[in-house]
Amino acid sequence: MTKFERIIENTPKGTILPSNLQKVCDYLENTGYPISGCMKIRPDDFGGVRAWFGGDDGMASNFAYFGSGPDGSMLALWLLNGKDATRAPVVHLGSEGINNAVLAEDFDSFLRLFGIGYNEIGFDNLDEPPEEPESAEEFRVWLVQELAITCPETGTEIVRKAQASCPNIQAAIDSWHKERIT
Repeated sequence: MTKFERIIENTPKGTILPSNLQKVCDYLENTGYPISGCMKIRPDDFGGVRAWFGGDDGMASNFAYFGSGPDGSMLALWLLNGKDATRAPVVHLGSEGINNAVLAEDFDSFLRLFGIGYNEIGFDNLDEPPEEPESAEEFRVWLVQELAITCPETGTEIVRKAQASCPNIQAAIDSWHKERIT
């Protein structure tokens, strides 16, 4: 089973994933890691989203996990408008419940951010260039050649635009948590 098939298998049933996610998975099958800092594109083989939400299947079904950071942080498509994730925002869910944030308006915008080369997208200062942008050098070349996606020097504008146009993920999590404990 391919990495992309495993990602599909571990997302909410009926989720339509962005086609460029499959292309990135295929790229990884041919090149391996690293592709950008310490972040990985990978399936939720371990039930991480469900566990992150304390076993609440309803809340977990709002997220299509597709990647992680070295500390167990998650990257997911936030299924705000149903199961079609092709235009869903990308969020970071911190492993300790902190630094939860909308990172990009959609997967292609996320690829622009991912290709910059930050070590840990959810924790690095995105106002500054990454410490080791060369970690994503080959991936950036591939993004331009295969997907016509270019990456800026910093992630500031990508994240600002996403956070201005999408609901606040931390507010949504706080609301869910408040409802859950009352």
